[in-house]
Amino acid sequence: MELEIAKIISNGYGIGWADGKTNFVPFVIPGEKVLVRESVMEKGHFLVKSFEILERSPFRREPVCENFTKCGGCSFLHIEYSRQLQIKKDIFNELLHQNGLPSINDIEILTPGEFGIRTRAKVLIRNGLPAYMAYRSNTPVFFKNCPLLHPELMKGILENAKELTGEIQFEYSAVTKELMPVQDSMFKTVLGEKLRLLKNSFFQSSEKGAGILAGLVLEEAGGNVRTAYDLFCGGGLFSYFLAKKGIHVTGIEVVPDACRSFNENLKESAKLIRIDAYRLKKLDKADLIVADPPREGLGNELIKVICDSGTEKVIYISCEPSKFARDLRIFNGLDYKLSKIKLIDLFSDTPHFEVFAVLEK
Repeated sequence: MELEIAKIISNGYGIGWADGKTNFVPFVIPGEKVLVRESVMEKGHFLVKSFEILERSPFRREPVCENFTKCGGCSFLHIEYSRQLQIKKDIFNELLHQNGLPSINDIEILTPGEFGIRTRAKVLIRNGLPAYMAYRSNTPVFFKNCPLLHPELMKGILENAKELTGEIQFEYSAVTKELMPVQDSMFKTVLGEKLRLLKNSFFQSSEKGAGILAGLVLEEAGGNVRTAYDLFCGGGLFSYFLAKKGIHVTGIEVVPDACRSFNENLKESAKLIRIDAYRLKKLDKADLIVADPPREGLGNELIKVICDSGTEKVIYISCEPSKFARDLRIFNGLDYKLSKIKLIDLFSDTPHFEVFAVLEK
């Protein structure tokens, strides 16, 4: 069966239709034509397992990693980077459409770069060797190089793998040259400022990416912003820069090491409330609310708490665009409208990306 790939969806698969059947095809590019050799039925669609490319996209390139298609980390490594960015814009607009929201044709996407950028990686260590999980499997794929990782982080993983075992979260600073888990804490450098990070605290995938997000938050914190909440504040990345502007910040966080990191970074310059933000029942009115939730998004109950506070400006940073699109529809129903939006590609060569949005009452 021949298929033309119409688009790529949020899970990274290309979609093609033939004989009334929906087919998911991995490692393709919109506009390509493929000959399907083997497929299996999965929940209302066919997953193509084997295929031949009949017509190649001009945006197809030779992958730079020998583990491409084996390792589950990358699914866009065969696509020229500029085309990846356009595909991510298309994916985002498709998610908006699925939630009954209008497309944003002129949306901007920012990026810290493609290769050698990431300073954070979760790796499986077995018998002194690092591995990622195989594509759609729990089988380890061992590697000696990952082109997405900062070269010094990659070097540190290889050097320390001999002494470690199990699933290990590695963190590296491109400025201070510190490496966890060799140390229990380290400094990350963002926009020229050093922030302490404890072992079990969350941080963005790279210091450069964190700098992009912090800079965007600062752009929205001018004018009459004097008070702010920082929901899911982690170690205080956004709170730190808001407090430095003289804004009275209240962080909301529950993870113990993140709370310790927050207190070390902010000291007396901000307040911390130790509670899971999803359990909040009420927020006082502030000039600004910043929310950077985990993958499940904000959800109906927390959005209602945010809107009931009467705060006029909300910054919503999302690492799961499908949940953001769902939540944007809820915000719209509570009279908060989108005033600014950008995509940030912190996860090159994958279908994942961050959303930075400003909503105003």
